[in-house]
Amino acid sequence: MQLDIFLGENTMDVSLKQEKSGLPLGKLNYIMAAIMLVVSALLIYATYQASNGYERVNAATENYITLEQSASSIKDATDYLTEQARNFVMTGEKKYLQNYFLEVNVTRRRESAMAMLRGTSSPEAYEKLEDAMKQSQAQMSLEYYAMRLTISAYGYNPSDFPVELQSTTLLSKDAKLSRADKQTRAQQMVLDSAYLEKKAAIDEDLRAYLLGLEAETRGQQDEAADQMRTLLETQRLLVFTLILIFVVVIMMNSFLIINPLMKGILHIRTEQPIPISGSYEFQYLARTYNLMFVANQKKTNALAYEASHDKLTGLYNRVEYDQLLKSTDMMTSALLLIDVDKFKSVNDTYGHDMGDRVLKHIATVLKESFRSGDFICRIGGDEFATIMVNSGPQFTELIRGKINHINERLQNPQDDLPAVSLSVGVAFGSEQHGTGSIVKDADLALYQVKEHGRCDVKFFTPALTANLSSLPERK
Repeated sequence: MQLDIFLGENTMDVSLKQEKSGLPLGKLNYIMAAIMLVVSALLIYATYQASNGYERVNAATENYITLEQSASSIKDATDYLTEQARNFVMTGEKKYLQNYFLEVNVTRRRESAMAMLRGTSSPEAYEKLEDAMKQSQAQMSLEYYAMRLTISAYGYNPSDFPVELQSTTLLSKDAKLSRADKQTRAQQMVLDSAYLEKKAAIDEDLRAYLLGLEAETRGQQDEAADQMRTLLETQRLLVFTLILIFVVVIMMNSFLIINPLMKGILHIRTEQPIPISGSYEFQYLARTYNLMFVANQKKTNALAYEASHDKLTGLYNRVEYDQLLKSTDMMTSALLLIDVDKFKSVNDTYGHDMGDRVLKHIATVLKESFRSGDFICRIGGDEFATIMVNSGPQFTELIRGKINHINERLQNPQDDLPAVSLSVGVAFGSEQHGTGSIVKDADLALYQVKEHGRCDVKFFTPALTANLSSLPERK
């Protein structure tokens, strides 16, 4: 009674002190919620800025691709003009000349690209493009002259051709050349080193432009990437802050809410008040639950073990054996039916206690002789069975060796146990032309062992089905 009064007084004092000095949970939650909202807003802002940074990187990349394609179109148009001019000079076919001036006067890819690139590139880079266009114009002048020579060589009427060619005047020395020489002269002009140098100069200017454009784009990407790295670091810090706030909220709520839980635990356990301690009740609940759980689990496991195992030997019992036959893929397994030879004489001579010891010894030897993944069962008084999974006829000699070794151990015991032996019938689920039942197949093989002296192992073969009618039924 004095203890109850003492505990009650202490509990009341602690409660009063807690009421006076404790942190108000409602205000604390509001404060924490406000902090979390601010941090969350900052995190959303940082995420938004990071997204903008990504858009800037993407925009710089897209701009580079667009500008690179425009610059490439200048080269493509220049190469196209060269190809058409050469084709006309080499063949004299007018369609190539028509293609040439369709590009110059209608398609105008070079001019369109220059217009697009003007203002979107740095002055230094755009200057390289202008140099390339100047070189291209100079190259076109050579092409005009070569095409004009070709027109004269083939005897075409100049008035049938574009004004650019009509206004191109041949030098007097070239005009005096024969048609064949004019054609040769025209071909040399679009294939000689001077022409190729102009072509190379155009390519060099375009390459210089692309290198400058690439450097400019890389600079923009690096700047945006640096900003994104800073924002990602900020995001990590804000996420860590949110996690820290979340942990603090959980800890404080647990501390302030534990008092009602303490009273509930005390009522469940003793229905008497005891001094309040911060973590005792949680530990008590955990220990109590764990003890109940472990005890219940042990009981469940014990019941399950007893239901599926033989009490004497610890092997699987007949019920579990029947279940294993249904749940195991017997088509890829071997079944060994095992009988202890003349076990009745052991019981009659040495008594049932010795018989039980012999059975346990046999179970131990079987477990030591087979793989851990094989199923060893006691299916009757002196009857055993082994299901060897993933085993086929290629294991015949291995199984024969195991059984011979087991019989050798049982016939030469190291203690005071009497010598015994086993008769074993084996059937493989993959064996063809059997009885249709692996159990009957193994039983037929076992019957053959018993009929021929026992203490041996026999394997089912289709020839054994002739003895099926004389086989006693195994239950």
